[in-house]
Amino acid sequence: MRLRGKQIGFALPEGHFSMQSILYEIKKMVDSGADVFPLFLGTEETIEHDEQFTKTSLLLEQITGREMLTTSLADEAGENIDFRFDLLVVAPCTGNFLARLMNTRTTSVPLNKTLRHLEAGLPVVLALVANGDSENLFLNVSQILNLKNFYLVPFGPVNKANKQIFLARLELLYDTVLHALASKQLQPVYIEPCWLPH
Repeated sequence: MRLRGKQIGFALPEGHFSMQSILYEIKKMVDSGADVFPLFLGTEETIEHDEQFTKTSLLLEQITGREMLTTSLADEAGENIDFRFDLLVVAPCTGNFLARLMNTRTTSVPLNKTLRHLEAGLPVVLALVANGDSENLFLNVSQILNLKNFYLVPFGPVNKANKQIFLARLELLYDTVLHALASKQLQPVYIEPCWLPH
């Protein structure tokens, strides 16, 4: 079991079309021996009453054996829970989140936690999902790859609902995590469109 004994923080989105794929990857990590701590990226105070949130929370608890912490709960529990994971995953990582991370604007709790994790010298894996017109996307990607302890899940352009987006190959998330724990970036980072499934 290649991830046995590793503590992995997994920061999840408020809602995304790739959620089922992400849940599958979390299960792969758990089955491989990792101790996964799900963290919720949402900021709405009433999100606990959302049906999709409740369903996802229950699934994550079944998979990981741990309750998904919302940003507010994470703040309240911050003094009692060790957030220094062996590795932190942000999936999906939107273009806006990536831009804020590059500009170190720490206005959101999830971003603060990511930066604190980096300050401890620990790896962060980002699974990019961004619109094709995301501002300075490739500049930010280039800069993030030159920073220590950042690793990207290989990604490429794909059409969704007649709109081009840049999408991480989530089936490569597990391998990206293994490489990141060894301080290596899985290659190639950018996958040409002809390699992507239709």
